[in-house]
Amino acid sequence: MSPKDNNDNKRKTLQYLAYISQIGISMIVPIMIGIFLGKFLDDSFGTKVLFLAIFSVIGVAAAFVNLFKMTTRDINRK
Repeated sequence: MSPKDNNDNKRKTLQYLAYISQIGISMIVPIMIGIFLGKFLDDSFGTKVLFLAIFSVIGVAAAFVNLFKMTTRDINRK
C-alpha cells in the first residue's frame, strides 16, 4: 500500500467519523432543546407534563427531519 492510499484511507475514515458525529448531534440537540423548553414552560405555568410532552414530540420530529435532510442531501450530491 502506498503512502497516498494510506492517507486517502485515513481521510475517508475521518470523514465518516465526522459525518456520524454530525448525525448524532443533529439528533440529540433538538430533542434536548424540546425537553428543556417543555420543562421550563411547565415550571413557569404550573402544568404537570403538558408542555414537556408537546415539546418532546416536536423535538423528536425535528430530529427526524434533520436526519432526512442529511441523508437526502448526500444522495443528491452523488
